[in-house]
Amino acid sequence: MPADPPESHDTPTYLGPSFTSAGTPGPAPAAAPASGPAPAAAPASGPAVPATPENLHHQAGTVPGDATRYLCAAAWLDRRFRAALIEELVEQSFRIPAPSPGTDLVRVLHEALTARRWEARTGLFCVLVVVLAFPVLGVGAGLAALALLVLLTLAGGGLGSGRMDHRLGLEIERLMITPRSPRATGWRGAVAGLGRLLATLTLVAAAAVYLYGPLEGSDLNRVFVPDLFGPIGAGVLVELALLWLAAARLRYRLRRRLSALVGMDPTPVPPPSPRGPRTARVYERLGEQQAGPELLYQRQAPLVGLGKAGRIWRMTFELRPSADRAAQGRVPDPIDTTTLYRSVAARVRALAQDPRYPEDSLRGLSVTDRVFRPSLRDDAPDSWLGAMSGRAGEQVLLEPAWADLLSRSGHERLRHYLAIRVGSWQEEVVVTVLVRASTRGGLLYLEWLPYVLGPVAQEYHVVDLLGHRSGFMHAMNALAWSGRRLGGDAAIAVGQVRQVWQSRRRAARLARRYRHLTRAGYAVDYAPRSSVRELGAGATYQNIFQEHDVQRFLSTVTERVFSAVGAELKARGYDSAAFEEQSQSITNINNGGVQVVGSTVHGPVAGGAGARVDIGKEKGKGK
Repeated sequence: MPADPPESHDTPTYLGPSFTSAGTPGPAPAAAPASGPAPAAAPASGPAVPATPENLHHQAGTVPGDATRYLCAAAWLDRRFRAALIEELVEQSFRIPAPSPGTDLVRVLHEALTARRWEARTGLFCVLVVVLAFPVLGVGAGLAALALLVLLTLAGGGLGSGRMDHRLGLEIERLMITPRSPRATGWRGAVAGLGRLLATLTLVAAAAVYLYGPLEGSDLNRVFVPDLFGPIGAGVLVELALLWLAAARLRYRLRRRLSALVGMDPTPVPPPSPRGPRTARVYERLGEQQAGPELLYQRQAPLVGLGKAGRIWRMTFELRPSADRAAQGRVPDPIDTTTLYRSVAARVRALAQDPRYPEDSLRGLSVTDRVFRPSLRDDAPDSWLGAMSGRAGEQVLLEPAWADLLSRSGHERLRHYLAIRVGSWQEEVVVTVLVRASTRGGLLYLEWLPYVLGPVAQEYHVVDLLGHRSGFMHAMNALAWSGRRLGGDAAIAVGQVRQVWQSRRRAARLARRYRHLTRAGYAVDYAPRSSVRELGAGATYQNIFQEHDVQRFLSTVTERVFSAVGAELKARGYDSAAFEEQSQSITNINNGGVQVVGSTVHGPVAGGAGARVDIGKEKGKGK
């Protein structure tokens, strides 16, 4: 039978007698007077439970899953996400993967490959059942089973479905977040209606012939009825039963796997183990290249994997001696990019060292070096990727000598940034700010590029609603829903066989092309085209608190960068008035105001809280 519907929250639940902080039963409530308004409740004399860190965690509620767990669920629930993931990491295995902060790429890829393999095996079994029916049960049984499957597929709308396809039953079907497009819904509804009509007409015709017989003088009774309810009918029933059991087995394994990801299944999810040497090389490459500070950029998508870009700020002003230094006839102390980076890194890291707020997300703040290099190369990545980095314990960091050289050289094709990263909400919301400075020619140039990686799409969070189910209940749910969606399940599984074959063909073709290009000395673009974390991210925040946290992180980091640069200028004897003026202007704009200082503004200007300026879409990029 289908899964139980979610519990209703309309009925109040009895929580038992009240308790005081000491753990003893509280006094019984006084009886209400017979008439007149009820007296106001007396305020509590103290907190219900002691204010301890343990009780703080209890009041915060159950900790949901992290980004890795939800992306693993997405690999099972969304075949489009799964196909894009495999295409980027397996078919294009020569590419350097994009950063996916807070995500175990090996774990997610392993779940995607496992899900595709299970579905493809089920599809192969369905194909064998139908094909073997012809020589074993006869041509009539094979054709009848094939026609019935086509009708069931059309009736269920299983063709072309790729996302949230009712695999979990009632829980998922009621909680679909992403609506289908009107065009896809109309096409799928028309096909489903036609399939239901044909299936209904077929069943009605068969029932009429069986109950009342054909028209007098017709050979239909001798040909159709005995075959339909004789050997052919028995063969068709056997085929349908085998397909039903195969689809139910796939649903059952899917539910058990998702329950294990949630932690509600006694059998834990096994660690990712590669199947074959090629997969082992892909897993090893992902594990090595994800932790490094050296990233690639390309013209079309320069910074893949960091999320959506925020408001980019830049400021430039001349380095002049302060009034005190000028009066004394002294020149300011030398200042360079390396000095500014060290000062900014030290002051920003101090945000994570405040012991008064142990639960604040800023405690996990990190400041590291990032180097972006061109992705078009005519030599293998082994000769250049990771050449500027070294391992310090479990971390891979940019070598200090390389960091100093990059800061001093200012090479236009190598961009060195300080990457300030804050992960919150179990690493589902990641804020990254790239800071770059330059002091060439007596001018200080400062820029920062904020990026926000939003939470995993809400439809992948439905695994949290599975709850605890026994193996028997999983089996009953799988049997019920596979019988209801038999045609769609069979079509989807068979479609996975075709997709696996096409994927392997593309991977082999791309591997041959890559070997040909490298042997001939041609340049190859190694930059990633997409990020696993960005593929699974939602379009909006899940709640307003996440948005407020992002704004707090950005404002906090911006102010700390300003204070670090301003303090360094004053300590070395430079006039900081121009810097403070520009930084104050940026702060005012961040807070919703408008301030134009010594600048010319072209185009519309908007002010006030939540103000926006819509300057239209770039040519050629509009939807």
